[in-house]
Amino acid sequence: MQKANVGKWVQRGGLFALVMTGLMTAGCGGGGGGGGSGTSASANSASGSNTAPKISGTASTTASVGSAYSATPQATDADGDTLAFSIENKPAWANFNTATGALTGTPTAAATFANIVITVSDGKTTASLPAFSITVGAAGSSAGSDSSAAPSEAVASGPNVALSWNVPTQTVDGETLQNLAGYRIHYGTNQNAMVNSIEVPSAGSNTYTVQNLKAGTTYYFAVRAITSDGDESEISNVISRVIG
Repeated sequence: MQKANVGKWVQRGGLFALVMTGLMTAGCGGGGGGGGSGTSASANSASGSNTAPKISGTASTTASVGSAYSATPQATDADGDTLAFSIENKPAWANFNTATGALTGTPTAAATFANIVITVSDGKTTASLPAFSITVGAAGSSAGSDSSAAPSEAVASGPNVALSWNVPTQTVDGETLQNLAGYRIHYGTNQNAMVNSIEVPSAGSNTYTVQNLKAGTTYYFAVRAITSDGDESEISNVISRVIG
């Protein structure tokens, strides 16, 4: 029995915060997700009477030639100002949406694109995600094959957080994964000790809503996959959300 390539798969593709306009309730902020690019935002204030916008999210740092790539940050503004996005060092193969901050496209050649910075502005002040890189692997290579699916989501709404993640399809050796049985969600208020867990006993269920969380508290979430033989993947990257 070969160990499922789920932790690796989810870590490259998954638990990425998306813009979910209209689903975020008032007072619910987006905490940062784990990963190489981080999620803390820097802000430059030009006026003491204006509240700077906030931006968070962790983009996948791997992609594959010929496979679609997509990353969209989450941004909010306490003043209700209209937000606009900009990007530095955009890969030539990618498109950038200045209204949503979405970076999308299909890589055409293997390469590394470094120091990419996505910034949001309310017209007075700005906030930026930390710089990140995207390493594009050859089509079918292990370096980029895990990035072909859409990013996952973590959306806070009231005391609940809706999670979704990508479904793994291969073992570590690249063979078809045939005995995926379900998932285990880990969460808690300490990212180094996520003491709570929820079993999702269905390979076809890659969404779950964690309910009745404590308001004003930051929670951390991660997921691992489980096969019918009881094998477990490595745990995915960690993402956090502040409960409104």
